[in-house]
Amino acid sequence: MGGSLRATIDSYAAGTLPLHRFAWELDSRLTTLSELSELPRRGSLATLCVARKTITAIDTELCATGRGGLTAAEKHTLAAAVTALRTELTRLAPSVPSTPTVQRAPIGRVDPAGALVA
Repeated sequence: MGGSLRATIDSYAAGTLPLHRFAWELDSRLTTLSELSELPRRGSLATLCVARKTITAIDTELCATGRGGLTAAEKHTLAAAVTALRTELTRLAPSVPSTPTVQRAPIGRVDPAGALVA
C-alpha cells in the first residue's frame, strides 16, 4: 500500500524530487489511497493528509513569493511533516510473518496405490 508513497518520500529526502513535485505526488497518492483502500486506522489517513497539507502550503508559499529557498522555520516544519508521514506509514506497515517451514517429502516415487516408495 505505502510502498510508492515511501518511495516518493525517500526521493524527496534524497534530493532527487523537488518540493513542488513532492507536494503534487503526495496529493495524488493520498487521494488515490483514500479512494481505493480502507486504512486499518481511520486516523491514519487524517494524519497523512495533515502532513500533505503542510507540505503543499510551504510549496504554495514558495511559489507565491518567488523565493528559491526555505526559511529556517519552513525547513523545520517540512522536516516535521516528512517525519509524520514516515511515522504513520511505519505504523500502517503490516507485520511480516515469519517464513513458514516447509516439510518436503522424501524423494522417491509413488506406487499405483498412492504410497511413497523409496
